[in-house]
Formats: sequence, C-alpha cells, structure tokens
Amino acid sequence: MLAMPTIFSNGVLAAGANLIEEVAPISLFKFHIGNYEVDFTNHMMMVGVSALLMLLIFPIIAGQARKSPVPTGFRNFIEAIMSFLRTEVFRPALGEHTDRFVPLLWTVFFFILFCNLLGMIPVNPFIAILHHKAHISLPEFAGAATANITITVGLALVMFCAIHIAGVAQQIRIQMDPTLDPHFGHHQGGEHGGAHGAVSAEQHHETHEQAGAVAVEHAHHSHEGGVINVHAPDAVIGKSLPVAIPLGVLMYIKNFVPAVPLFLWPLMFFLEIIGALVKPFALSVRLFANMMAGHLILGALIMLIPVGIGVGIGMTWGIAIPVILGASALQILELFVAFLQAYIFTFLSTLFIAASVAPEH
Repeated sequence: MLAMPTIFSNGVLAAGANLIEEVAPISLFKFHIGNYEVDFTNHMMMVGVSALLMLLIFPIIAGQARKSPVPTGFRNFIEAIMSFLRTEVFRPALGEHTDRFVPLLWTVFFFILFCNLLGMIPVNPFIAILHHKAHISLPEFAGAATANITITVGLALVMFCAIHIAGVAQQIRIQMDPTLDPHFGHHQGGEHGGAHGAVSAEQHHETHEQAGAVAVEHAHHSHEGGVINVHAPDAVIGKSLPVAIPLGVLMYIKNFVPAVPLFLWPLMFFLEIIGALVKPFALSVRLFANMMAGHLILGALIMLIPVGIGVGIGMTWGIAIPVILGASALQILELFVAFLQAYIFTFLSTLFIAASVAPEH
C-alpha cells in the first residue's frame, strides 16, 4: 500500500518524518581540490544533468532546422517557446538590443526549466517499484536543484553580472560611436538652433527641421558606413577604446541616478545601489521559495497517510484516497509552476537588462 503514495511523495515516506529532507541536498561523495574539500550533492548532479541534456538536445534541434525550415514534433514545441519569448517578452523590453541578449536569456530559461522538471522525477520510488519494494535504501540521486538556495543565488549572480556588464558595454559603445546615443538627434538639433537664435520664428522652425534631418542622415550613414557629418565632422567623432572604457564606466554610474538636484544625488545613488543589490536577491529567493514550497506541500500531504495506519482500514483508505488524488492534482500544478518560475526569472532578468542598456527609459 505504501508503494503507490511513495511515487507521489518523491521519497518523503522513506526519508522519515522530517519534511526538509524532501528538498535538502544529499551528499553523494566528496573530493578535494587542493586543501578544499568539495561535497558533491544530488543537486549539483542535477545541475550537471540539466546542462548535459541542453548540450545534447539543442544541437540536434539546430541540425534539424538547417535541414528543414518546417518544425515538427518536439522541435516544434521548443521553437514555439523560443519564438514566444523572443517576440513577446524580449523584444518589447529590449527593442534594438534584443538579438544581443537572446542567446543568454534563452539559455537561462531552458536551464531553469530543465532543473525544475527533472526535480519532479521520483527516481528512488521508481527503482523501488522495479525491485517490488515499498522503498529502497539508496541515496536520492534526483532532486529539485532550484529548491536549493545556493543554486538560485548562483543563477542570480550570473544575471547580476550580465546586467551591469551589458550596461557598461553599451555606454562604451556610445562613447566610441555617439550616434548610438538615443539623444544624439536632439543634441544636434539643439546646437544648430542655438547658433541661429536671432532669426524669425518661421526661419527658426525651418532651420530646426533641417538640423534634425542632417542628424538623422548622419546617424544613418554612420551606422552603415561610418561616414562622418560633413557639416560638423569634429562633433561626432567617437573616442578611442582606451578613452571610451573609463568614460563609459563613469557614464554608467551617472545614469544610475535620474535627473535630481545635486544635493540629492548622493542619497539617490545610495538608494539605487541598494536597489541593484536587491534585484538578484529577489530573483534567487523567488525561484527558491516557490520550488521548495511545492515539494514541501506535496510531502506534507503524503505524510497524512500514516496517520490512519493502526486506527483501522477504513480510516487508512479514507485518508489515503483523497491524499493520492490531491497529490496527483498538485503534481500537475507543479508542472505548471515549473514553466511559470522559469518564465518569471527570465522576464524579470529581461527587464533589468533593458533598464541597464537603456537607462533613458
């Protein structure tokens, strides 16, 4: 009788009365790197399995795409997800920067999704069923890696570095090519209009339109062929890389704070620094808490079954049947949560990157 609920509990009954054992990392073996002892856990193994599956699956899908433009079967499912993320999540936030970050964001989404889904597979109960036992005394090789705070913190730190490196890199690119500045056309128009401040209103309007047209034309040529504005060549020459790097870093720090009076700048900068540190914390805790909570609730439900043991057969089945049905429904909900949490992590990361590369928004 215990074999059936053990499938849904993912090994909780075999683990005993401690629910934390459902999600706690279990040491598989230890090894040394120099003087440091590394404890290799089941969660670390699941991270490696997830990465290995991605390295096996996606090259196959890419090979199929090169052979045939029409997706079918599993490839159609994966490409539908990728297309949705790119067009409905990444592009509205990142705009012209989308294609630069699509590989990173796709990788993050599918890695988290694979970790979430693999964590739902009850490896030990399946082994126990194959051996016709209620449970089997083996280490829990599977487990939800994303229910481990150290794993989610690692993912959040990767995104933290990506967010700020992308922002600094964008400012360096702007220093090397000023036409990439979203305010470039406005600056050019303002300077041109200021030089002719003594003209009539009608002439000023016409002059302003001409200045804007020159700026737009220059921006177009600068992106395509690197042609410099013949009317003001010195005004749009970008900085060299050694000069652009420190200037880009300084501009990125400056853009941390919106336009405020100078005396408020230090306070606002301090608050923005706190906000930058809170973002990876929120990413890691949200993913960890949601994935851990689902497994704990499932384990708590299953552990209601032993309450009826010894009281009577009617009480036992009266508890077991509703719990098994409820646990089955909860597993379906967990499947939805696995996709949802991967989506939320990727969506928030996209918004943070977009705010970094386009602070004017």
